[in-house]
Amino acid sequence: MTDLGRGYGPQGEPWHPGDPGYGGQQPVPGQQDGQWQQYPQQVQQPYGDVQQQAYQQQMQQQAYPQGYEQQMPQQGHPQQMMAAEGYQQQMPQQGYPQQQMPMQQQGMPQQQMQQMQQMQQGHPQQMTAQQQMPMQQQGMPQQQVQQPPLQQQAPQQAQPAAPAAGPGPDGIDWEAEAAALESGADPVGAAHEPEVEEWDGHEDGHHEEDGYLEEHVEAEEEGFLGAQDDSREAKKKRKEKGKKAGRRNGGACLLVALVLLGAMGGAGWWGYGFYQDHFGPPPDFTGEGTGSVQVEVKQGAVGGQIGLVLKNAGVVKSVDAFTKACNAEPKCGTIQYGFYEMKKEMSAAAALKELLDQAGGAALVIPEGKNSSEIYAKIDDKLKLQKGTTANVAKAQVNDLGLPAYANGNIEGFLWPTRYNVADGMKPEDLLKQMVKNATDKYANLDGQAASVGLKNAYEVITEASILQREGNNTADFAKMAKTIQNRLANEPETHHRLGMDTTLQYSLGRKDLSRSDMDNASNKYNTYVNPGLPPTPISNPGDDAINAVLHPADGKWLYFIAMSPTETRFAETAKEHYVNVKEYCQAAGQGFDEARGHCTTK
Repeated sequence: MTDLGRGYGPQGEPWHPGDPGYGGQQPVPGQQDGQWQQYPQQVQQPYGDVQQQAYQQQMQQQAYPQGYEQQMPQQGHPQQMMAAEGYQQQMPQQGYPQQQMPMQQQGMPQQQMQQMQQMQQGHPQQMTAQQQMPMQQQGMPQQQVQQPPLQQQAPQQAQPAAPAAGPGPDGIDWEAEAAALESGADPVGAAHEPEVEEWDGHEDGHHEEDGYLEEHVEAEEEGFLGAQDDSREAKKKRKEKGKKAGRRNGGACLLVALVLLGAMGGAGWWGYGFYQDHFGPPPDFTGEGTGSVQVEVKQGAVGGQIGLVLKNAGVVKSVDAFTKACNAEPKCGTIQYGFYEMKKEMSAAAALKELLDQAGGAALVIPEGKNSSEIYAKIDDKLKLQKGTTANVAKAQVNDLGLPAYANGNIEGFLWPTRYNVADGMKPEDLLKQMVKNATDKYANLDGQAASVGLKNAYEVITEASILQREGNNTADFAKMAKTIQNRLANEPETHHRLGMDTTLQYSLGRKDLSRSDMDNASNKYNTYVNPGLPPTPISNPGDDAINAVLHPADGKWLYFIAMSPTETRFAETAKEHYVNVKEYCQAAGQGFDEARGHCTTK
């Protein structure tokens, strides 16, 4: 470790500022510690002319660069001037004894002097005591030869006047030489020696201050206003750096361009979608479509609800397209609920037309007044089953169809007439169960209302309603017909509680034509000509109108009625008046008339 302020002697003992053996100063008697007396001016030049000439020759050989003696004061280090003219005078001022001069002349290598000059020229302000000591001693380690701190030196004494211009005692005009150096010319007799790097004791061969010098030089080259390094290596590095920067800039520009293009594309797509949603026509297919798919229109569905079903099934392209077509067609509101066989990818207009043409689509409509045998045939036909399949299923599964207990296992009257949706793969028992369920739901409250009209239970209400539904042609006449039936059941003298209805006997026989024997056969419980009261079961499946008519009959004394046409039913209170109506009917139908029985006969 180098101690610039507190050095050590060659024997390892501490160095004292007053030790003459190490360039110190003698203390002045009476002064305090740390105050030293400088040697008198006369002691500064103890050497003779021979020694001075040798010293000056050595200085000349080392070829101090031009202006060196002027550079040092400009860098803020006047105490370190190495100019030839004032060197002998300055050395004693810094506290060095006159014994140091011969050591410079004897042991200072020329290469070390040149290296010290170069370091002082580049960074004179950074010169330390360690760099100046090789000029003062021969072979002495740097850690043992150090300057005392500058703040401890005695004030400088007045310097003698500079020597007159012209050749000195050694025969060399030093001022002329200095002027030549300033003008750029080589001084007379100056020798150019190759630079040899001095070994400073480190194994890597570099000076202690090399790291600082390289950093300082690099800082000067890269400074904001510093000189640019124009060497080939520096140009190559700058070129490589420029290429990398160019690639980075190009990549950044490309990325920005892609982001902008993506943003513009997204904005355009959003704008197109916004226009289509708010101002453009709704998406729609063209043509009649292809393939086949079944869709179900729920009961009560209209407009957009139907369009949503069609869109989900792939029939139409958008709900808005179907809604637009529906709004333009007044008949759109008449679309019936049910299952429809449709094609895929149809235009909205074509899909709407298909729904209207199918009039309920894949559905089975059961009219009021049909009996069970007629309904079985319809189911077979709709499900494309062999004839008699549904009748056999109804007979075999009668106990599993959901009939109420008062039905006594008879399905007649419980096949509620309405419209049923038929899906692909549906079985007959599926339809029968739906019909029975609808009927029992309708009949749930009939027991409590039956007594109000002279009937025993709900089953009698259903039976009477089935006769009305089978006999009547016009629902507007159902209330009067219901009153007529109730009057006949209650009248003893003329009717004997017998209904005398063809429809009941026809139901049991399965045909319309009746003979005298058929009408006289009392064993047939459905023969109401001879058997009083209601038939044992309903003879058809009535609807709401017939049931309401039974529960709310008209007010009158009618005992007879006959349906003259689908729109006209005639009522009579006496048998004579009734026979006139029957004869007219039989003649219109091309049949004979039996006046004793008041009935049509076949010719």
